Amino acid sequence: MRHATIFIALCCGLLAPSARAFDLPATDPVVETLEVQRDDSKAPRQPSLRFLKDHRVFVRSQLDRLKLRVTRERTNDALLIDERFLHLQEMSAAIAAARDTIGAEEAIAAQRSLFASVAELSEMEASLDLMDSLLADQRRRLLWLEEDFLGRQETALVIVIRGVPRGHVPASIVITEDRDLTRVPLSADQCASLASGGIAQVYHEFVEPRRHELRVSLEGPAWTATAPSTVVVDAARDRLAFLELDLGRLDPATDGQGLLTRVWYR
Repeated sequence: MRHATIFIALCCGLLAPSARAFDLPATDPVVETLEVQRDDSKAPRQPSLRFLKDHRVFVRSQLDRLKLRVTRERTNDALLIDERFLHLQEMSAAIAAARDTIGAEEAIAAQRSLFASVAELSEMEASLDLMDSLLADQRRRLLWLEEDFLGRQETALVIVIRGVPRGHVPASIVITEDRDLTRVPLSADQCASLASGGIAQVYHEFVEPRRHELRVSLEGPAWTATAPSTVVVDAARDRLAFLELDLGRLDPATDGQGLLTRVWYR
């Protein structure tokens, strides 16, 4: 019953425009008689799709009435460009030009198998001078990038120590990361501060914002056979990371075991 009512409503909507198209006179009375009967036959699974297929011409005509309007607005507002970006673009163009020059020089050098005259020797010297000039320009660009990076760097690591390892005061502390080694001798004032329960700062440098694996070892008469201890620090970007090394429980006889660490950030 519900499907029959929907079908009748759609038919009325389709017949209404058709009646206006024939321009029937207003004086002619039109009497419509509708009778709804139950269809005992099995209803199709998707009657609406069959209806749309039968009236696809009408549906397409209604869809053709839709229009797509696209509006584009242009403004004359301009944004300021950082001078650093322009300088980096110039450096990139210079690097590309240097690569082209090097490629051309390598091709010429590969074709030379024998120096037949002094003129060819002078050409080779000129080519070597050009290579030196290109290397000097590349060195200046690398120095500029390093100065720019260090000038804008805000991630740093500070290492402090405390405690005296059971009467064996180390002469220095060694901090190694990859192939970088930093040796910090302990002064008399620092040893006195450690003996009285104070702390001493042994390292303060800018670092990359990443996970750092440090190897800490002590140097002195009693620490020659002691293995280094590994300490991991996650340096947060644009923050100051503090690493505290507590040497109070270290003993040369225990192979460097007992190092206590603590990390905090500012």
